[in-house]
Amino acid sequence: MLPKKSIGWILTLLLVAGLLNPVASVLAHPLLGVAPGDLIAAMNTLRVSNGLPALVEDPIIDAVAQATAETMAANQMSWHIGNVSGRLAAAGYGGGGTVFGTENFAVGYTFGIDEIMVAWSDASHMIPAVKAAYCNIGAGVAKANNGMTYYVLQAAYVAGRSCGSYTSKGGGKPGTGGAPGVSQIIIPVKIATPDADGKVFHEVKAGQSLWAIAVAYKITIRDLEIWNNLPKDASLQIGQKLFIPGSNTAGYATPTPIGMIIPSTPEADGRIVHTVAAYQTLITISQAYGTDVDTLLRLNGLRVDAPLQIGQKLIVHPSNITPSPTPRPLTPIELLTPASDGKYYHTVQSGESLSRIADLYRVKTSDLMSWNGLSEASILQPGQKLLLQLTPPATITPSPAPATQTPTATTAPDTATPSLIPTETAAPSPTAQSVAASMNITTVGYLLIGLAGGGLVLVLIFSRKRK
Repeated sequence: MLPKKSIGWILTLLLVAGLLNPVASVLAHPLLGVAPGDLIAAMNTLRVSNGLPALVEDPIIDAVAQATAETMAANQMSWHIGNVSGRLAAAGYGGGGTVFGTENFAVGYTFGIDEIMVAWSDASHMIPAVKAAYCNIGAGVAKANNGMTYYVLQAAYVAGRSCGSYTSKGGGKPGTGGAPGVSQIIIPVKIATPDADGKVFHEVKAGQSLWAIAVAYKITIRDLEIWNNLPKDASLQIGQKLFIPGSNTAGYATPTPIGMIIPSTPEADGRIVHTVAAYQTLITISQAYGTDVDTLLRLNGLRVDAPLQIGQKLIVHPSNITPSPTPRPLTPIELLTPASDGKYYHTVQSGESLSRIADLYRVKTSDLMSWNGLSEASILQPGQKLLLQLTPPATITPSPAPATQTPTATTAPDTATPSLIPTETAAPSPTAQSVAASMNITTVGYLLIGLAGGGLVLVLIFSRKRK
């Protein structure tokens, strides 16, 4: 990954190259499928369908969008490059005025215009189609080394200037078109009335494209191509009639209407997977399942600005079955097996050094050398045995705890048999019985001494009388 400073220099160089030949930058994508002009035409179709004038293509915006697409493709990026308004102003758009810009990007392997515009169908990506203040537009397409294609569309306006009052050098004028081959005259599509058989045929008018017709009838370009046997990139002719498949067309699966999602049935393990259809976004999907966008992003490892693809599988609810925990892998020390002498040895492999072996067992290199009588100049040989004076940690094997017997209340018999029920006792201290016993012994002692003394007195008395 290149540092931000390097990316900035690359972007600046690409901008200069694009400004020197803006038309070539826009038209040099014959093999990428969706061209920059397709992105512009599709967004303008939506804008006109909202009753707003088409955005005028601007050569500076084209150059910045193309440079952005090439930089993102070169670095395989999945995030926006800084402030688009600042990049457009730095490239000269606005002539020094305050610039307001917005940027959409999509990344995919086989994106068609349907998939790209579906990915941009949420409010934050539809700003160019619904905000009247925007005046100019540009686009770029580039392919990365991993085969993914980056599509970038930018729209902008200059604060305080009405649309048409400012035009970049070499830029087009409202209604005249910018780069050759990109028409900016878009005629809103009027829905045709079904015929006597209930079938709908649309008559192509000047300025109408497959995308404009698909948007109007809430179907995809692919539907139009299949049901009218049209080749890829077919050019429409004024007056040409196109069959519009609908709910009453045999063999046609009507796309889910905007805002309507049929939730998927949970699988046996409780897992819910939703298949993305046309006109569906993360917001509408999360609302249909009673969850939130953050949960969808987390469960599917997506970024908030990641585009959805038609047919993409999204995990809405994970499995209710908790997987068994993966046992912790044993460390090199735990993998040791003692030799016949009861000691542990490491067998030197080709390319191993003393420091590497010491790091493997998390011991000091000096200790390893001391245990084996080696020095820093010693050369290890493959197959050599090195003594390791360490004790592998014991592997803890969980074992079930012994069953705990539930004590039951019993009536103790009137016997001298000690109770088997343990009782909580305080630290050893003289008991009443021991104190009483001690007092009894002392009393007997004094009594014996008294008797002995009394006897001695009687002996003395009788001895004096005899004299």
